Amino acid sequence: MRGPATTSTPANNHAPRMLVRDVDNLHRFSGRFAPELTATDYGKEIWALYESGALHPDVDLTAHFEHVETTVDLENIMREIDSARHEEAAHQMRLPERA
Repeated sequence: MRGPATTSTPANNHAPRMLVRDVDNLHRFSGRFAPELTATDYGKEIWALYESGALHPDVDLTAHFEHVETTVDLENIMREIDSARHEEAAHQMRLPERA
């Protein structure tokens, strides 16, 4: 038996995108019969609740999700990548030659 949902990362890195895609497909289909559903954002709301550990069977969904846009510090990311590359190159230099 599985325990309650946790905030751990899912094994599938595409899980958030797949959930949102599937829920969006459902609301587009259902929206043909209930047009008010086309303005909902259940997929992103559900994923945000999952990530925060607040998703449970009795949660009341609002159908809205507040999109938070942040900027990426690209320079810092590139420094981290370069640092990892240099570290790996130094590690490879220390390895004994293989026959």
